[in-house]
Amino acid sequence: MYSKIYLRLEPLGLELIAAAAREAGHSVRLIDLQCESHRNFDRLIRQWRPEVIAFSGNYLANVPEIIELTRAARAILPDAFICVGGHSVSFIPEEISRHASGAGDCVLIGEGETAITGLRDGLAKDRANLSEVPGSVTLDHRGPPPTFVKSLDDLLPARDVVRHRRKYFIGQLDPAASIEFSRGCPWDCVFCSAWTFYGRNYRVKTPERAVEELAQVREPGIFIVDDVAFIQAEHGMQLGEAIARRGIKKRYYLETRGDVLLRNKEVFQFWKRLGLNTMFLGLEAIDEEGLKR
Repeated sequence: MYSKIYLRLEPLGLELIAAAAREAGHSVRLIDLQCESHRNFDRLIRQWRPEVIAFSGNYLANVPEIIELTRAARAILPDAFICVGGHSVSFIPEEISRHASGAGDCVLIGEGETAITGLRDGLAKDRANLSEVPGSVTLDHRGPPPTFVKSLDDLLPARDVVRHRRKYFIGQLDPAASIEFSRGCPWDCVFCSAWTFYGRNYRVKTPERAVEELAQVREPGIFIVDDVAFIQAEHGMQLGEAIARRGIKKRYYLETRGDVLLRNKEVFQFWKRLGLNTMFLGLEAIDEEGLKR
């Protein structure tokens, strides 16, 4: 229901993984079950008969559906390699494997771009033994820790693999695409999983590379997926200035912290002139004392 009323986001993570798999020489198809039915998924795998099927589980609420689909895929393609990855499932890999009752071959934890390339190498070496694949988890083993993407400039999502681009929106931005200017978070808030997932590993995309990607996006609305937008004022301003020089006209939606907003007011004021439409702010307490409790 939420994805029908307020937001349905472009599957940027899967597009990035698709790009990594393509670069390694593989043929890739993507079906977004936010927009398509289980019947379409069933039809796709019966017709295409992929060797590897990967599910993305970014939300815990999707876990029962993913397990159901994993079992259905196994029944149709008993010899396919089936894995599950994503932010939320990275915290419960053993539970996913246990509930899937052997339908899935492994859970990949951590960043998908490096995980999928590591899995490719592992499958080529020995499909029966993935214990050396970084981030690979089964009920029998937990591989080495997952690795991080070294530079966001190396990433470019395969946006063409999505079949229903105009079905993505957030709030008043409809249609809307998604883009990433930074990844990770330097803080360690107890209620948040971002710093645990990324290990306080904070990286930014260079303004030149970010603007080149943005210029290729057709949608008028842009959701900036960064966990906290414009932590670094200089980076945020350089991004905005590069967009202004290119004459790119979009409307933007972002998420940030109240202290970042107050500290970097001039950055957000500049972005408002560029088309910043909506900001999502999380308020955990009304004063400093409340944050310490």
